[in-house]
Amino acid sequence: MNELRFTDTNAADDSAGRVFGLDGNLYLPVVLGVVAGILLFAGLGFVGAGYLWATMAATVPVAGSVVWVLGLRHGKPSGYDRDRLDAWLGGVDFTREGHVITDTKSHAAAPDGRFVHGMLVFGSPEKGGLVAKGFRLERPDIRGASFERLNAFQDQVRALLALLSPGRRLQVQWWADADYRQALLDYHARTQEVKDPVVRAVRNARFTRYWPRVLNGGLRREHLVIFLSIEITATAGLGQTGAGFADHYGAVLQAAAGQFEEFAASLRAVFGPETPVQPLDDAGHFACIRRFLNPSHAQRTGDDPASTFDPALTIQENCWHSEGVGQKGGGFFLDGHYHAVLALSRWPQRTRPGTITHLTGLPFLDYCLTVNVTPIAGRNEIGREERAAERLRGEYAEKPRASLLVALRKKERKVEALAGGFARPFHVTYLIRVWAPTPEALREKIAAVQAAVNAMDGAQCFECALPTTAKKLFFASWPGWTHSSYHHRELYAEDSYLADVLPFSSTFTGALAGAEAIYDGNHGNLVGVSTQAGNSPQHAVLLGMTGAGKSAFIEDLLFQTADLFTHSLLIEEGFSYKKFTEAMGETPIVVHPDAALTLNYLDTQRLPLTQLHLATAVALLARMVGEPANAEQLALRQAQLTQYLHQIYRDTFTDWARRHPEKAEPIRRLACAVHGWRAKMVGGATPLEAFVDLRDRQAAHEDEALAFVAQLSEEAVTSFAQEPATERLVAQTACAFYAPEDFPTHSALVELLAYARLPEHGKDEIDRLATLLRAWTAQGQYGKLFDGITNVSLQRKIAHFELGLIPEQAVELKTAAGLLISGLGRQHILALPRSARKRILFEELARFLDTPGGEQIVAEGYAQLRKHNCWCASVIQQYAGFKGSRVRSAVIGNAKQFFLMRQSDRGDLADLARDLPLPETALDAIQRYPLPEQLPANQRHSSLCYFTPTAQPPQCGTLRHFQEEPCARAA
Repeated sequence: MNELRFTDTNAADDSAGRVFGLDGNLYLPVVLGVVAGILLFAGLGFVGAGYLWATMAATVPVAGSVVWVLGLRHGKPSGYDRDRLDAWLGGVDFTREGHVITDTKSHAAAPDGRFVHGMLVFGSPEKGGLVAKGFRLERPDIRGASFERLNAFQDQVRALLALLSPGRRLQVQWWADADYRQALLDYHARTQEVKDPVVRAVRNARFTRYWPRVLNGGLRREHLVIFLSIEITATAGLGQTGAGFADHYGAVLQAAAGQFEEFAASLRAVFGPETPVQPLDDAGHFACIRRFLNPSHAQRTGDDPASTFDPALTIQENCWHSEGVGQKGGGFFLDGHYHAVLALSRWPQRTRPGTITHLTGLPFLDYCLTVNVTPIAGRNEIGREERAAERLRGEYAEKPRASLLVALRKKERKVEALAGGFARPFHVTYLIRVWAPTPEALREKIAAVQAAVNAMDGAQCFECALPTTAKKLFFASWPGWTHSSYHHRELYAEDSYLADVLPFSSTFTGALAGAEAIYDGNHGNLVGVSTQAGNSPQHAVLLGMTGAGKSAFIEDLLFQTADLFTHSLLIEEGFSYKKFTEAMGETPIVVHPDAALTLNYLDTQRLPLTQLHLATAVALLARMVGEPANAEQLALRQAQLTQYLHQIYRDTFTDWARRHPEKAEPIRRLACAVHGWRAKMVGGATPLEAFVDLRDRQAAHEDEALAFVAQLSEEAVTSFAQEPATERLVAQTACAFYAPEDFPTHSALVELLAYARLPEHGKDEIDRLATLLRAWTAQGQYGKLFDGITNVSLQRKIAHFELGLIPEQAVELKTAAGLLISGLGRQHILALPRSARKRILFEELARFLDTPGGEQIVAEGYAQLRKHNCWCASVIQQYAGFKGSRVRSAVIGNAKQFFLMRQSDRGDLADLARDLPLPETALDAIQRYPLPEQLPANQRHSSLCYFTPTAQPPQCGTLRHFQEEPCARAA
């Protein structure tokens, strides 16, 4: 399903009908007052009282009922009469109860109970009592999700609501704070382990930028806890001894614990692995209620709630530390803040998944949402609505009004849905509590909340005018307490639209747990970026137009993560990362036709000769000679070049073995050992993987590897070296022990083609190849870059190759140079210990590898590099030019992370969305990203969509990189 699901809520104006101009059944008290007055008048007259006294006495019940109905009930909110009476009797202020509440009846006072074995026990564990337990849900952020995922999320919430039944109620607690303490402290602790002073300074600057915002509430992070409450139905009976009561209560609580465990399992099944479910223990319940009652504690630094928790005390004794003082305008003063409580009084006309983000996305932290959900019997609700409908029909027959028809149709639709079994009915109390240090600030926040509610397609909320109303709703919203007797703000709801308005909202934080780099989000949040997940590198692609800030972001990412990598290979044009390279104590390697620089593409960089290395060499040679007219000729040419490469490597080995006979025997033994070791490895390991694994184990002096090599007999080694099927492996393994001057060169290959042509090859074609390749020798037009002994060492922390000085008209040279450097760099990385982390950064990868065979090189290289603990990142400027490249599918298919910046052409994004499961909302957000040049200097930043389609759960959100100067900041 590609369309977003909208649900009508049947939220028309409701009415219970009128009799004598009074709403609903309000005429009954007046009638009863009149009847009582008549009876009183008759009774007093019968006993001989005078008419005057009888009349005065008879008017008391009549006048009282009329005043009560007209003054306190008619046209007033539900419960207004009781709340007003409570205010007159001094019930405005409130404080902690002086005694523990042990009764098991519902009440409107402040609930109390105890923390028992990871549960909240309100009252006594006796029939009518209540046991509740909280579950913290880490929901993925769905603001950037696709329509399909949004609809699936609605189905998940409806499945959760289906778990409720009579005796089991649900409470949803949502709040936002600035608590990124743990993530930032972990980041800071890792920073202190960094040895490089520049990298440490960059990371410390990032920490000191965010830490004050944690302390002053300048960041934002949303939290979601749901409570399940279970009514206790078992009774201990009379005449029990103390031990009998203890056994009974223990059995009751154990049964409740079993139900909570089952509910936790159901939650995990409903929401799947994308939503971690964490049941709260006693300390978790204590922290949740303590935060609820004491919002000022969020400003405390180094506050450890667990250190003040005493399981022997009640909930109120542990958590409630201030008095509530009612305010004249409604609300109350508690814990140094003015509080107001609002209740949803009308559902939106229409809902959709994500509707609630209007309310959960307010730009301040000082508010929370509580939703109490009670399942109800559909049959009882049908009867109640049918009776109300009958009154409406009677009233309409007496005096037709259009508003009555609207209310009547609403009730008919409701009865139809319930009777047909299409909806699950609930009674819902939806509360919003807001607080601020001053009444003026509170008034501003209330206005913002009301505007957000109205933006939810016409929803409405009720603001408490009486402090007693606010007090009772505040008590009804306590974490875990779902059995308040104050029901005057309840709404009828059905699961189809209730699922859209429950505050199942969360904050996009990326890979914040264990983040290697941290950035700002676009909602006051922090976003973590990590180049690996589960110790597996997550290859990345960055796309963005010119001026979007690609280089600035990559440079910052390189700085923040520099200490994690033992080797970095950067291939670019334009010196974008020169400052980073120089800050790391290295110098860029500048490639141009006249440079005294040689990179021998036949050098295997201390590794055995592999098919991937040969494929890279053939692709480079194919680029040197140019593409033929048809695919058949291309395949023939590549096959011929492969034969000559095999021949030159065989000749080189023969010559090397004759010059180094003392090394031949150890190499034969190693080649035999690698062949046998590969057979032991699981998962179809390649010969190169077997070689590297055995080499690293030998270097670590692992007994198993050393014994495996030592146990090989001379007969087995000799047979291996002479067997036609395996003798070539000896020559290939020997390449790992060649010195740079031992490898064949490009000139030698040209000479082989010119003077040692294989008899099955046509002379004209081979001579033509030799002529074309001679232009790439040291005496040719492209200098010594490709021909000769490698004279640049890649044994450095940062190997930065700059190709920008190659003339633009020398397209073939630039392409061949990029292909050469990427191949040698890959070989060097594979030669490093697998345990060491490495990385490669390509600027405009397609420009270098868009050559016959390039897609195979990229696909195999990416897969192989991941196994060797190497992170690959590709930077692409225009997707329009990249989408037609041979390597597009290989790059996109192997990438696990995408950083998507503003594109100059929306069509590029549409093309990208066809290759990636990119949400529709993300496409719109990306195209609205401002360019850094369009922003004020003090707010200049790059916006990126951080998309991880293969993660569990898939994540999509915005991060911002503020363009400070890392090197200057470090200095």
